[in-house]
Amino acid sequence: MSRNVVQGRNETAGQAQTLAGIGILSGLSPRELALLAAECDWRSIARGDILFSFDQGGDAGGVTFVVAGSIRLARGSGAAGRIFYTDVGAGGQFGEMTVFGVAEDGISAVAREDGLIATLSGSRFIELLSREESVSRALLCQYARLLRARETSSAAESGTTEGTGAQRVFGELLALAEPHRNGEGQECLRIARLPRHRELAARVDTTEEVVARAIAELVREGIALRDYPGLVVADEARLRALCEPG
Repeated sequence: MSRNVVQGRNETAGQAQTLAGIGILSGLSPRELALLAAECDWRSIARGDILFSFDQGGDAGGVTFVVAGSIRLARGSGAAGRIFYTDVGAGGQFGEMTVFGVAEDGISAVAREDGLIATLSGSRFIELLSREESVSRALLCQYARLLRARETSSAAESGTTEGTGAQRVFGELLALAEPHRNGEGQECLRIARLPRHRELAARVDTTEEVVARAIAELVREGIALRDYPGLVVADEARLRALCEPG
């Protein structure tokens, strides 16, 4: 047996083992995982890589499994131009909605950190769902949990006040922030270009005054530093704490 064949089999075995960490595939047999690994398009990613952008005519090209690292999906919604972010970490997947025929206009995907992804064609994914009950059930349970989380979130925001408006501003700033290394080599979060107060207010359904006060509070408390035209989050833990209900 040639060295290249042995090396290829070893790589496939490693990929199959890695695919076992994908949530919706955890019930598959080692043999099925090996078959999927061989059919996937594997790609190493670096932080900041744009995987696809509909603005540039791209698409997910199938269902992508996040084997390592994390991916940020950004979707534009509404006339106000609000952007919704979804972070998909290791073990998750994205792209299946397009495979199911649900249009995902205005969506883009960017790597938040170095990692590894594997993309399975849409037709192969549909075939997998029709044949493997464990995958279909896992996917339905995943959607049910997401739906319940959104319902709970909507109910919590139904009686918003200025305080919760500030919390939404803090949450939006966290969503906009990307990993960054400052001049001293320390890891932090940074928003390269901070949106105008009017735009932020429209995104989180609050007023410009609330936005201005929220950002001023972060700077005053040393949680964030102004870095025109952006903002540096100096204390991520404290900012996350401000997002929590009081």
